[in-house]
Amino acid sequence: MQSLNKWQVDIIVADVERAKITLLHLADDLIDHICCEVESEMNQGKSFEEAYDVVKQQTGIKVLQEIQENTYYLIDKNYRRMKTTMKITGNVSMATIAIATVMKILHLQGAAVLMLLGFIVLCLVFFPSAIYTNYKELKEKGPIALHISILIGGILTMFGILFKVLHWPVAGELIFIGWSIIIWIFLPILLFVKLKGSTQRNERLIYLFGVLGLMIFELSTLFKLFHFPGAAILMILGAILIISVFLPMYTWREFKQTGSLNGRYVYVVLCSTIFILLNVLIALNVPRDVLRGFVTEEQNSKEIANYLGQKNERFYKDLQKNTDNKHLQQIKTICEESDKLCKYINLIKLDIIKNSEKVDDKTAEILILNTDAISNRTESGIVNKLMLSENGNVYASKLKLGIEKYKKVVLEPISPDSLLYKNVVKILDTSDKRDETENLSWEHYTFRNKMIINSLSILTDIEKKVRMVESQAMEYLQVNVSKL
Repeated sequence: MQSLNKWQVDIIVADVERAKITLLHLADDLIDHICCEVESEMNQGKSFEEAYDVVKQQTGIKVLQEIQENTYYLIDKNYRRMKTTMKITGNVSMATIAIATVMKILHLQGAAVLMLLGFIVLCLVFFPSAIYTNYKELKEKGPIALHISILIGGILTMFGILFKVLHWPVAGELIFIGWSIIIWIFLPILLFVKLKGSTQRNERLIYLFGVLGLMIFELSTLFKLFHFPGAAILMILGAILIISVFLPMYTWREFKQTGSLNGRYVYVVLCSTIFILLNVLIALNVPRDVLRGFVTEEQNSKEIANYLGQKNERFYKDLQKNTDNKHLQQIKTICEESDKLCKYINLIKLDIIKNSEKVDDKTAEILILNTDAISNRTESGIVNKLMLSENGNVYASKLKLGIEKYKKVVLEPISPDSLLYKNVVKILDTSDKRDETENLSWEHYTFRNKMIINSLSILTDIEKKVRMVESQAMEYLQVNVSKL
C-alpha cells in the first residue's frame, strides 16, 4: 500500500490553506481525508499527480470553501444570520440604488428618497454584515483595528458619495475622511499583517509593492476628486507599481505554487489591468479636454465682451453729438454702471489668481489675458473661500447685489411690456435655483466647488452679458426717445 511522502503532503496542505479554511479541526480533517483519497487512487496504479488531479476535481478549493461555509452554518448561529443578511441586503441595496439612478437620470420623483434608502441599507446593514462574515472566515484575523478601520472608512466614504449625489453639505468632508482612513490606516495595517504572516522574501516584496501601489493609486484618485495638484503623477506611479511590478510577481508566484493559472485568475487580472489603464487614460486625457474647453469658452467670452465694450463706447460718443441731454444722461448712467460692474468682476478675477498663484497684481493681470498659463486651474478651495464662506457669502453676494443694482438701472427707462425688458430680466437672472434635490442660492449654484478656470469663465460670461445688455439698452433708448 502506497503512502504519501512529506513533499506530497505539503502540497495538499498548501492547497487547503489557499482555500482559507479557518476552522482548525476542519482543516486537519480535510487534509486527512484528501490524503486518504489520494493514496487510494495511487494504489490503483496512478502517479501522485494523476491521483491528486482526480481528487481535486472532486474537492477543489471551491468545494472546500463550501464545506467550511456549511460547517459555519451548522455551528455558528450569528454567522448564519449575518451571511443570510449580507446576501439579501446586498441584492436589495444594489437593486434599489440602480433603480434610483435610472429615476434620477430621467428626473422622476422619488429618486432621492430611493437613493437614500438604498445607501442606508448598503452602509448600515450589508457592509457591516459583510465585514463580520469576512472576519469569521479569516484564519489570521489580524488586529481588530484592521476591520474597524475598513468599516468606518467604507461607511464614511459611501455616505459621502450619497451626499455628493444628493448635493448635501459636508459631502466632500465625508469622502475625504473616509478615504483617508482607508489609505492611511486600513492599508498600512493590512500591509503589516501580510508582512508579518509571510516567511519568504519574495512574498513580502509582492505584498509590499501591491499595497504601496494601491495606496498611491487610491491617493491619486482622492487628489483628482478634490483637484489637488500632483494627481496625474501619483496615478501613473501607482499604476506602474500595480501593473508592471505587483501583477507579474504575483502571477509568477501563483504559477510556481500551482503549476497553472486558472481562467478565473486570468479574468480577474485582465479586468483589473483594463480598469486601471482606463482610469489613467481618462484622468490624463478628459481633464485636459475639459480644461481646454473652459479656457476656450473664457477666451471667446472675453473677446465678445471686449468687442461690445469698444462698440458701446463708440456708440455713446456718437450719441453725444446727436441726442438731447436727458437721453444722453440716461445712457451715461447705464454706461457708468456697466463699467463699474465689469471692473468689479475683473477685481474678483485678479484676487482669485493672486491667491491661487501667489503672484503680484501685474503678474495676475498677465494671467487674466492668458488663463491657459495658470498652474492651479483645477483648484476649487480658493473659489469657495473667496466667493463663499461658512458664515456668509463674500464676493458672490456683492456681485449679486451689483448685478441686481445694474439691472434696476437698466430696466428703469424700459417699458415692462417690451421684449428687451423680458430679455434683461432673463439674462441677468440672480434668483435661487433648483438643483434636482434642493434649492440653492444663486451664489452657491454658480460658484460652489467650481474650479478656478471654470469660475473665471463664469465671471467673464457675466461680463459679456453686462456688455450685451448695455448695448441693447443704448439702442433701445435711442429708438424710443419719446418714451423718456
